[in-house]
Amino acid sequence: MLSEKLKIPCYSVKNASKYFKKKDAIIYLGWIRATTVVGYKKISRKYQIISVGAVGAYPKSNEYVEQLMKYNHIKQQLFYLRGGIDYEKLNKFYQKLLKLVGKAIIMENPKDKEMSRLFQQGGNFVNLKQLSPMISYIKEKDMN
Repeated sequence: MLSEKLKIPCYSVKNASKYFKKKDAIIYLGWIRATTVVGYKKISRKYQIISVGAVGAYPKSNEYVEQLMKYNHIKQQLFYLRGGIDYEKLNKFYQKLLKLVGKAIIMENPKDKEMSRLFQQGGNFVNLKQLSPMISYIKEKDMN
């Protein structure tokens, strides 16, 4: 969606070196595993990152965004994008792991039924509206 709205190409980390030279400016989007923005550390050593989009399952909060920035040593503007869990795209190990996380969530906090259900059954919170602040930021950066 971001690629489409900004009319820029989108490449996987695996294929990025085919299209970019070292220190080229990029926008990085990565998924979150626990508190790690997967791939960020590696890619940040190669390219100049304009902004980071971190996609995770948890509801957005300022505390969580600050935690992600601190834990991953992110210096750029970070945009948290709530994604979801698609069990059809996960291997068996991650399917079992996330279902266990869902059970642990409900045992730890019985009121958190939404998160427990998400981790046990999957769900999708992806929408274009979430990208609006990131799109505006990138367009503003591009103008300068």
